[in-house]
Amino acid sequence: MSASAAVQTVWAELVAGSLADAGVEDVVVSPGSRSTPLAVALARLPVRVHAIVDERAAGFFALGLARAGGAPAAVVCTSGTAPAHYLPAVIEAAMSGVPLVVVSADRPPELQGAGASQTIDQTKLFGGFVRRFDDLGPPDASALALRAVRRKLGQAVAAARGPAPGPVHVNVPLRKPLEPAAPATAEDRAAAAEATRLRALPIAATAATVRVPDDVIVRVAAAMAATERGLLLATAGPASRRASRSAAFALAARAGWPVLAEAGSQLRFAPRDGATAAVTMIDHLALTASPALAPDIVVQLGGEPVAMGLGALTAGARRFVIAEHGWPDGDSTAEAVLVGDVADTLTRLAAALVTTRLPSAYARAWREADRAAADALAGALAEHAATRPGKAAEHAMVGAAIAAVPAGGQLVLGNSLPVRVADEIAAGGRDLAVFTQRGAAGIDGLVAGAAGAAARGGATVLVLGDVSFAHDVGALACARGLPLAIVVIDNGGGRIFDQLPVAGCDLPDGAFERLWRTPPALDPVAAARAFGLDAALVRDPDEMAAAIDRSLGRGTGRGAAGPIVIHAPVAPESAATIRSAVTAALAAPASGRSPQRSHA
Repeated sequence: MSASAAVQTVWAELVAGSLADAGVEDVVVSPGSRSTPLAVALARLPVRVHAIVDERAAGFFALGLARAGGAPAAVVCTSGTAPAHYLPAVIEAAMSGVPLVVVSADRPPELQGAGASQTIDQTKLFGGFVRRFDDLGPPDASALALRAVRRKLGQAVAAARGPAPGPVHVNVPLRKPLEPAAPATAEDRAAAAEATRLRALPIAATAATVRVPDDVIVRVAAAMAATERGLLLATAGPASRRASRSAAFALAARAGWPVLAEAGSQLRFAPRDGATAAVTMIDHLALTASPALAPDIVVQLGGEPVAMGLGALTAGARRFVIAEHGWPDGDSTAEAVLVGDVADTLTRLAAALVTTRLPSAYARAWREADRAAADALAGALAEHAATRPGKAAEHAMVGAAIAAVPAGGQLVLGNSLPVRVADEIAAGGRDLAVFTQRGAAGIDGLVAGAAGAAARGGATVLVLGDVSFAHDVGALACARGLPLAIVVIDNGGGRIFDQLPVAGCDLPDGAFERLWRTPPALDPVAAARAFGLDAALVRDPDEMAAAIDRSLGRGTGRGAAGPIVIHAPVAPESAATIRSAVTAALAAPASGRSPQRSHA
């Protein structure tokens, strides 16, 4: 026997209320009929409800909310193909460890497999990408069923939090009538009373804390103590890693090692201990493959680095990986993978190093090489400006955008070429939160994700390429009213492919341009204005800084004029040209050096 409309209303209110009670503060809702009971319940709760028509954009918007806020965000939609649009965001959440709760309304069992409208099999729709799947079944007035709803929502949010954070999926079959109804029978009133009682109780929504075993800490510390030729390499990581900054720099200082911090690591843009040799020009230096810089040991904080040259430089080194979750050892060469609380792991490693070293000659060599790389980059940019007037270099424009992020603001870096150029140009030092989609490393959802970050964390600058912008142009609808500057670096298509082997293949005329570079031929200014957003065309770094400042101001950006789309055309080949010039300048004096490796 099916439950009454009033029991279904109680059921939906318990689902929504349990999300809030478990710590979900932001819910992104896409319009639909079957999800009406859930949307009504959410509208009555003290949570932030964001309405976004496109479920694909909604999924990435929720990712941005979760990244910036550090707490699970939820998405709610109707049945059929609607939840399928969440898949790209679910994959990214799974790969990068972002807590995301997908709540999909569904048709009841009697409509399944019968050709009913907007009815598909939503069971385990996201396969192995979710940490947990629950189908609540149709609403039921029994106290046991209501307690189970409360428990399952608590379990879902707990699974999203960790110990391996990621996406979870809760499927909620609902029957017509879908509109809210008041209790009219004794059974209705009993169900409502039980739901009220449950809402008054704490919900079991905790995440287990993982601690690296002591013997592993001792083993890694002993390896670190045996050599001065070591590197602490920090790759892309969640904003929560900012809490580990002091511990990371303290470990490096105690070991006397340099820190190589990629732009998305949360260590590049951070206050630094003056005793620590913090290296920023990582990719430039790695590409020179100077044997004088080759390490004996690499302690890697995070997953696979963006810097393409690091593999060759560190090929002979012992490697230990420290990570919040997962098993980030893509080439299966790590001697140990230390998964757990990162700050705790770093602090215990430092304590296990018996003595503190002064920065070694090896560390000083990295610091000097970093200065030389910065000088070479400045020279290459000056040469470009002198020989290509009116054609801004991609490095110069990306650098200006990053420098213009307000103090304490958020920087979102697009994949493909922008994140690599940022690594090569951004000097760091300032305190910023940096978000990257390095889980699956796709170009999709970048605008929506940055909008979500801005909605949760304030002033945000997104730097992405023209192809990535075209891929997510519809998500401009999510940006309205937010403190967000969207910087479109327009180099005439996917220029990352110019630096890959396919560019040298024997292809039919026009095939490379049509199938790989794919210039979008889209006017970002016109696109922005079509969505009612401010827009600007900038030709040089000074204009870039002025446009961002006009939108976000010098403070946190809350209440500023944003959003704005900034179209920044650059010399198409400039990223490759600058990169080659810097590499050549660094490689020339480094030739003939012999390594001085220890064999402890």
